[in-house]
Amino acid sequence: MKFKVIIYIALLIPTLTFAQMKVKSVGIAKPIEFTFGFQNQKGAFVWYKGKKEPIPLKFKSLDIDSNDRKSGQPDFYYYKYTEMYNGKATGEYGITEWPRNVGDIYYIRYKDGKKFKFELVEDEGMYDGKSMALLHGTQIHYHSFNGDNLRFVYPDKHQEKLVLNKLAKDKVRHLEINDYNFDGMGDVAFGMDSYNGQKVVFDIHEIFIYNANKMCFNKLIMPTSGTLGYFSDLKINKTTKELTTKSKVGNSWMSYTYKFDKTGKLLLVKIV
Repeated sequence: MKFKVIIYIALLIPTLTFAQMKVKSVGIAKPIEFTFGFQNQKGAFVWYKGKKEPIPLKFKSLDIDSNDRKSGQPDFYYYKYTEMYNGKATGEYGITEWPRNVGDIYYIRYKDGKKFKFELVEDEGMYDGKSMALLHGTQIHYHSFNGDNLRFVYPDKHQEKLVLNKLAKDKVRHLEINDYNFDGMGDVAFGMDSYNGQKVVFDIHEIFIYNANKMCFNKLIMPTSGTLGYFSDLKINKTTKELTTKSKVGNSWMSYTYKFDKTGKLLLVKIV
């Protein structure tokens, strides 16, 4: 399965919950190109052509313009991200999204206020499914389709190569960033959408917990008995520090509740 880049961005998702796109400058003599990526406003980065490392971005704001909805016009989503170069805010990136389109891409350099405009590069080549997120300074390389390899590239350049759960045919793998073990740090999960008999839900097959002390990601070990082996339609309760998932078993719906013990081990504590 392959897609042109613009089709991948516009058709697989109703809004830009995740995207990876190439852009080029407009109106300047020396062209500038970079890849812009994010995962549901998290894990965002820009990677300039010819540079060895990406630059992390911090989500700043999302404004939604729905003033012309009554006249049949679509909503417009205005995203802003702050460029964090060497830990300092050095600029702002903006992008506007509406159904099956993106535009008004810009960068404002803070040191002099200069604004650069960009446009989407619509490659004639095919998108091969390779995707990336940037979290805790770590590059997370994975395949949305056409592969199951996972690679962590840590800030010290150490690389860890793993293999994800095999992707079902004609499915698209998503990466989700959340604090799954309630330690205040973002973790990453991989899964795919499925229909559970009532609605389309996100099935998580792997979670990697970030260890802030060792500055690395460790795969979460699921309980070995009494569970599905994956999380379907996972709910995170920050108040009770519980993870809850449900699934249809035969003709009945089962709910599974999990908690972490003091050692960080995930335990199944309730089945209803």
